[in-house]
Amino acid sequence: MISVATTGDGLAGMCERLRALGVRSMDVVAPGDARRVVLAALDDQRDEARLVASLRAAGVMAVTRPEAGAALQKWLRDTRPITFDGRLSVCRAWSEHDRADLPGLIELGPGGFGDGRHPTTRQMIEVLTEQIAGAERVLDVGCGSGILGLCALELDAAAVVAVDIDPDAVAAAQRNAELNGMGSRFEAAQSPARDVDSTFDAVVANIARAGIVDLAPELVTRVAPDGWLAVGGISPSQCSQVAGFLRPLAEVDRRTSGEWATLVLAGE
Repeated sequence: MISVATTGDGLAGMCERLRALGVRSMDVVAPGDARRVVLAALDDQRDEARLVASLRAAGVMAVTRPEAGAALQKWLRDTRPITFDGRLSVCRAWSEHDRADLPGLIELGPGGFGDGRHPTTRQMIEVLTEQIAGAERVLDVGCGSGILGLCALELDAAAVVAVDIDPDAVAAAQRNAELNGMGSRFEAAQSPARDVDSTFDAVVANIARAGIVDLAPELVTRVAPDGWLAVGGISPSQCSQVAGFLRPLAEVDRRTSGEWATLVLAGE
């Protein structure tokens, strides 16, 4: 089975398109006011995979989906929306779960790391809910899906610059910005952090210890006076060492969850 995310206005056209591609059996789920999810079955799973690849190459938000059993139950668990601090919610566009009344909804299409389920991403989003006051300019280093920048914008940041060296991540982040109506405030670029020539009120980098250490000088110099830096993807045992590489910024907050930790640093 395949799952295709579309809108109420685009539903008829999407169903017609799928029929033209050989799909004969379709069900439609309406998980939100605007979102529609088309569930379509083909006889051969290999045909489903090829169809999904073709649709995604054309910009359609399509994925393969289990039909039944334990695999389907896991799918449904993994596509359940996640809410943060009663202010933000994140889910995949093809989620079949109701989300009509979710606060601060961010939907994500295919591609790019980060959908809110990994502990490092959750920690970084929690930092954003506490630190973003409104009107900030934010730099997201190693943006993946763009989830952190999109959450910052939903929390009333003014603008986001998102950089990644992976072109697929950059493309996914920009698509997700457009999907959420944030394209005018979100700039994604395939660029290393050292090529960014401005300072920001907030800098976030969920890029693991090696990336943080390698980019430490660039991360520090991108933080504006009175700004702050959040770094994630490290272990609790690495916190003090990582903080040392980020001087003269000093640790102002630390959160841990199992084997993962996130640091927030600011000028003294």
